[in-house]
Amino acid sequence: MNKAYKELFLNTVYLSLGISAVFAGIVATVNDESPLGFSWGFNFLGIFLFIYLYNLIVSVLNFILTKLCKLLAVRLIVFNAAGLLLTALPAYHFHEWFLLSLYASFIVLSAHSIWSQRTADRP
Repeated sequence: MNKAYKELFLNTVYLSLGISAVFAGIVATVNDESPLGFSWGFNFLGIFLFIYLYNLIVSVLNFILTKLCKLLAVRLIVFNAAGLLLTALPAYHFHEWFLLSLYASFIVLSAHSIWSQRTADRP
């Protein structure tokens, strides 16, 4: 299997699920202001699904950039710019703890992208 496909699989299945569960638990615990009075579990599920969807989008974006950009520096610049834009878009609608979890999730995925530099079938 191609290294880029392995990284996409790792990002979308293992890394994204773990990151989403941890940050959703933190946000659901810290943010007690549920507008409709839902329980912790329902808040956790909603936040988890949103963070996981965000991580899937960022992982697919990383995969596409891996295939298109040959230079690591160009890929990381475009990846970080696009990821921060995706994170800043919902800034007016969510609580600061939720946005902090999106930023932290993106930083973890970006660090993983830097750590696994050899994903574009380069030696």
